[in-house]
Amino acid sequence: MSYKNVTGVSKKNNTQGVSEAELIDDISDLHYESIVRNGFSIIKDVFSENICQTAKQKIDQIYSKQIKECGDENYLSSINENDICRAPIVYDEFFSQFIINQKIKDILNVAFGDKYILNLQNCPINRAKNKHFGSTWHRDLSYQHFIPSRPIAITALVCLDEFTEDNGGTSIIPYSHKFEKFPSEIYVKENEKKIKAKSGDVVMFDALTFHRAGENNTNEDRNLIVQVFTLPFIKQQISLPKALNGKFSENDDLSYVLGYETEVEESILSWRRRRKKRYQKIEK
Repeated sequence: MSYKNVTGVSKKNNTQGVSEAELIDDISDLHYESIVRNGFSIIKDVFSENICQTAKQKIDQIYSKQIKECGDENYLSSINENDICRAPIVYDEFFSQFIINQKIKDILNVAFGDKYILNLQNCPINRAKNKHFGSTWHRDLSYQHFIPSRPIAITALVCLDEFTEDNGGTSIIPYSHKFEKFPSEIYVKENEKKIKAKSGDVVMFDALTFHRAGENNTNEDRNLIVQVFTLPFIKQQISLPKALNGKFSENDDLSYVLGYETEVEESILSWRRRRKKRYQKIEK
């Protein structure tokens, strides 16, 4: 996406006295413009119903493993960690497709170029007739009250189930990524927007946009995958290179985005060895 110089009146854009305007080359540019200006955009029909159903089954299986790793679910409840499956890519390669999906990558490339990493991949399970801990207003970069001139983190919500008002689909406060402080209670009530999306859609937004999950008042769980992509200087929630124990380190599509080339090194020598490896790739 770039700026286009215009002179006088532009009939196409219905403007007058405008010397610069956004130039949209493709749909990715349009989604990015919406993220920058409104805070969010919805990408339709990204994943098939079969992929979504398989993901839901695998999330349940992985979450059961994570419960056993901690002993029982009471342990998770005691730290407000119940009903969230963390870093499923560590347990199943199936979840790599959500990281490197081309429609998501195209928008991230407009935002960041090709230098960005996966900060986290988590799967909240919004249980039927229940409220999830994510129902409080928050930013995906917690406790941050600064506003950069362009996105430094973008969240991609993969809707594995339909997002509706009844099942607690995500709500956002449009334009809140443009302001440092959380708005007043009255402003929130008047401007909260409830996102409606279908299974297989992806909701992408500036991670500094305030948002929350609603209460699920239906008889069915609502599932999603939350992925936050950031510029490399922001540390990952969990060190994926360490958690993956080298898996995907030689994968050209995944190694950088998973953080293998931006992980903090333990010594000067190891840092230089990684740099040498990078130079060897360039020389090829």
